[in-house]
Amino acid sequence: MMAAPFSSMDSRVPDKCSPGANPHLLAFDFSSSRDTADCLLGIGEVHLWHGTPADSAHQFQDLLDLLAQDERERMARFHFQNDRRDFAFARGMLRTVLGRYLHSEAKRLCFSYSEHGKPHLAGPYSDSGLEFNLSHSGGRVLIGVCLRHQIGVDIEQFRDDIDVDGVSERFFSTLERAALRELPLPLRRAAFFHCWTRKEALVKAQGDGLTFPLDLFDVSIGVAERKVSLETRPDPAKAGEWRIYRVPVPEAYAAAVAVRVPAPWQYIGESMA
Repeated sequence: MMAAPFSSMDSRVPDKCSPGANPHLLAFDFSSSRDTADCLLGIGEVHLWHGTPADSAHQFQDLLDLLAQDERERMARFHFQNDRRDFAFARGMLRTVLGRYLHSEAKRLCFSYSEHGKPHLAGPYSDSGLEFNLSHSGGRVLIGVCLRHQIGVDIEQFRDDIDVDGVSERFFSTLERAALRELPLPLRRAAFFHCWTRKEALVKAQGDGLTFPLDLFDVSIGVAERKVSLETRPDPAKAGEWRIYRVPVPEAYAAAVAVRVPAPWQYIGESMA
């Protein structure tokens, strides 16, 4: 039995998604998921898994044991112990979550990576249709999972050492920079991180970092909005292929998920069980 969702982010979503419809977002808490039985992923659903290493210390060694050699080598490159811990937890959590959907031992999963580092399932599950993305920051982990649709997630802890104006001048669009400048200083930093996570989620969903140059698309920066507005250039129609949502996370964090939803969203008779 799948762990009960701790936050359904849209209670009005229909049982089946019509072409071009919005995905059904469901959030789950990895640390409170005591039942390790297989998960069910419905058509048109996006599952968002939240994890916190500090709340799952009892699981750490088990998660570490799941890592492949290349993952252990990447973990060893981190200078600080907390960073090594967070990386190991995130990768072990990813393996555990995907294993539940695939009815597979987490340790046996294999991954391939795009030129820009986006992971994909390899080996016997390369054609499973299960799409996923992972992000972790400041002791929190976010994983997004869906069927046969590009997905990207990003979570960021607010930081005081970031030059908000300098970074936005380099990476944000003209409209995004103007929207930030209109905000009072106490609100500008939070809006910056919300904007950043939305842009990063979309770029990660693309997988190559090139399809949408950062200055050729605009995202809305409202810190309370659920669905994020998107405009793309030079082809405005491209924006219609994507949905971006703010992901609810604790204060001092921002998070977002981006999903490609070309029509039709639904594949009749297909599910991951």
